[in-house]
Amino acid sequence: MLSRIKPELAPSFVILVACSCILLGAFVLAPPASGGHSIAVGRITLPETCIFFNLTGLPCPGCGMTRSITSAVRGDISGSFSHHRLGFLTVIYILSQFLIGLGVVFISGLRDRLQKVGRFLNKGIIVLGALFFFNWIFTLVKLI
Repeated sequence: MLSRIKPELAPSFVILVACSCILLGAFVLAPPASGGHSIAVGRITLPETCIFFNLTGLPCPGCGMTRSITSAVRGDISGSFSHHRLGFLTVIYILSQFLIGLGVVFISGLRDRLQKVGRFLNKGIIVLGALFFFNWIFTLVKLI
């Protein structure tokens, strides 16, 4: 199927697939029980996998993001914020990219307009990255 995608649609298609995988993964994983830290797939609890945390004992910029996203996609906004301050905003960004990607790939009449919105939205990852950095610094300062 990828060989049939028009070259100008390939970036939107890749973003659409990536966002789909993230959202699907968020629905497959179960958020931790109240007060817990471990996520699960069905009844299987997954181990803590943050290499940065395991090596340094300090949280990485994304620590808690998976838990936050799994909570957010299930409508638990307060749980999402308790795991990571930017999790809900990240879900909104991913959903926006997903919807724009769907439109660009499948709705030819709106393609030009949606591609402009998509290019603008692509720049938002820089802002989101900066927010992650400042959030991380804030978190580290609170630990001291």
